[in-house]
This record gives sequence, C-alpha cells and structure tokens, in this order.
Amino acid sequence: MEEETGKKNSRTVTIAIILLIVFILILILFLYLIRRPALFGSFAQSSGSSSKSTTTTSSVITPQEISFDNSYIFASPLRAATSVELVRITVYVLDGQGMGVSGQKAVLGGGSTVLHIYPVNDVTDESGRAVFDISADSSGLYIIEASVNGKKLNQKVSVNFD
Repeated sequence: MEEETGKKNSRTVTIAIILLIVFILILILFLYLIRRPALFGSFAQSSGSSSKSTTTTSSVITPQEISFDNSYIFASPLRAATSVELVRITVYVLDGQGMGVSGQKAVLGGGSTVLHIYPVNDVTDESGRAVFDISADSSGLYIIEASVNGKKLNQKVSVNFD
C-alpha cells in the first residue's frame, strides 16, 4: 500500500513539474508577443482596407512618431576624472516599433552649471542616434536627462565624476 502511495505522489510531482514548465513557456511566449506589436499591426491595418488603398499608403512616407518609452540614453564610461576626461552620452530616439527617428534635435540637461555639454551630433541620424560629450568642473554624481521637442525621455543616466 505504501508503495502505491509513493508511486501516486511521484506521479503527482512529475505532472506538477510538467505543468509548471508548460506554464512558463506559455508566459514567455505571451511576453514576447506583447513586446512585438508589429506582428499584429499588419493584420489590424489590412482587415478593412482594399488592396488598392494598401498600395497607395505604402508609397506615401509619413513622419514617424517618437515613443518616449522606447527611446533611451546611455553613457560611457559611467565614471570619469573631473575636468580631465569626457563621458560620451548617446541618445537613441525611437518610434513605437523600435525604429530610429531621424532629423530630431536632442537636448541634454543635467541641472548643473558645472556640467559642460559638447554636442558631437545633436540631430538624430537615420538610426535615431544623437551624440554628446560631457565633462564636469567638480566631483559628484550627475543625473543626465535628454529631451526631444521639449519633452523629456523617460529614461535618465547617472554619471560620476571624481
């Protein structure tokens, strides 16, 4: 009898593990599909339109809308010597599908008068990239933020000058 109970418990544990693995795989697939809205975008756009209007819209180039959630900023290195080293700040301005938005003027701000900002290329290129170099006159941790069209990007970056 104990042997039967042991087999049932073993079988129950095995089934529970299999169900957990299946659940995790479904969750990963679901999260992947949520992050890729372009997969469903083409179906939603083509369902109510004729083939003639689809051909017309594909030849018209429309300006891309900036996604402040997708756009980001990063620095390299994150630590530099005061008044000696420059830190490279790169801003990527992206649309809702993660594609670069070109021709946008990016502006950096750190809220400090001791922070010097040197634009390398402050207008975004075809990949949506704008580049700056910064230096500081005094030591400290600086929070760098970027804005485009007067609106701040959601992400900020911290740089430490020693």
